[in-house]
Amino acid sequence: MGTPSPKPEVATRRVYALGSLAAILFGYDNGIISAAILFIPHELPLTPLLKGAVVSATVVGAMVGALVGGPAADWQGRQRLLLAAGVVFTIGALGAGVAPTVATLVLFRFIIGLGIGIASVVVPLYLAEMAPAGGRGWITSLNQYMIIVGTALAAACGYALAFSASWRWMILIGVFPAVVLVLGLLAAPDTPRSLVRRGHPERARALLVGLRGDQDAADRELAEITELERQQRDARLGAHMSAPWVRRLLVLGALLAVFQQITGINTIVYYAPTVLTTFGVSDVTALLFTFLNGLVNIATIAVVVRLKIVDRWGRKPVLLAGLVGMSASLFAVGAAASLLPPESPALFGIAVAAFVVYTNTFSATWGPVLWVVLAEIFPLAIRGAAMALATLFNWLTDFFVALTFPTFTSLVGAGIVFIAYAAAGVIIFPIVWWMVPETKQRSLESLEKAFRRSKRFRLSE
Repeated sequence: MGTPSPKPEVATRRVYALGSLAAILFGYDNGIISAAILFIPHELPLTPLLKGAVVSATVVGAMVGALVGGPAADWQGRQRLLLAAGVVFTIGALGAGVAPTVATLVLFRFIIGLGIGIASVVVPLYLAEMAPAGGRGWITSLNQYMIIVGTALAAACGYALAFSASWRWMILIGVFPAVVLVLGLLAAPDTPRSLVRRGHPERARALLVGLRGDQDAADRELAEITELERQQRDARLGAHMSAPWVRRLLVLGALLAVFQQITGINTIVYYAPTVLTTFGVSDVTALLFTFLNGLVNIATIAVVVRLKIVDRWGRKPVLLAGLVGMSASLFAVGAAASLLPPESPALFGIAVAAFVVYTNTFSATWGPVLWVVLAEIFPLAIRGAAMALATLFNWLTDFFVALTFPTFTSLVGAGIVFIAYAAAGVIIFPIVWWMVPETKQRSLESLEKAFRRSKRFRLSE
């Protein structure tokens, strides 16, 4: 029997709440532009090119934030980088909300993107490294759950403020949770693995005792972390990156990051109201759908987290099931848009149903599980840098999809574009089946040892 520690739930919940709040800000600041972009032209003149610049500025910023944030998280610690993200979110939202010109708006949207990029790397790391092995899947899934909550809040604010066309307040609302995040993180702990890596084993042990509620379990976990850190301490980053088993994992992480975006999820996040207005409905009706769909998304992923599906079913089965549901719904809306008249009520109905199925399938599968897998497969010595690399590929693909969707739609029509995204899902299915290892119910340290021994993508026992 282990020696219990009193009230571990208090420390645990506070830690997870802070990580989740950063994800909410990610979702809100990323999602609010779909509503704001409908009303910004009423005050600031936007050409199609400038509209694309306003939308994609956060994506460019996120690439930079992800690239810098990962190595910095290894060097400075996870908690300090989350704190930096909170400060950046605050500055970016405040500046964008009061921007007097399009150029200023683009600049501060870029700054918001820096915060999004940092959060996209560090939040999954923070949650995964705080979580016990048996619950790491659903706890890391909180990242995507809270991104969806943030996106739904953005949709709610967009709909509520649409009647007054108050796009500035849509953006400025993001300042308030950002300030709460900064204040909360001032007293928050770093992760045990980061503390050991930076030379604070006693603080790591105290934190593990508080998180696990069992001193013996905390000592065993600390011993595993310390042993791996001792083995890796003298190796250079380049030496780790060049090891064949690490290169395989870097390729796998980059591919999964691309796969998550190439099926077009952010065309819905950024452009769903715009697409729906082409089917003959008003701006307000399109925003109402976005809001209601966000509520359904919250309910869906709440069920996924509550039932701990990622830990029960495993990572690979959930990813494969997601590809089936996403491709089927994309093909349905693509076929309908290609065959039915543009303002047909049937087209609007099919599009709404398909978008609901698609976004909820994504929210339950690829949305959270990508970040669970990425946080699990990389070795501790380069986990931040490797996450940054994978996240950079994720944002690059997001940028490509967001930038090309309006152009491709104008050239070949929305139907063909959605069918192309569906085809991408079909192609990805066998690749995931072959390449992705199952990582459920294993500690991060045991996974690293198994990957080190493996000659292929499959794990060695």
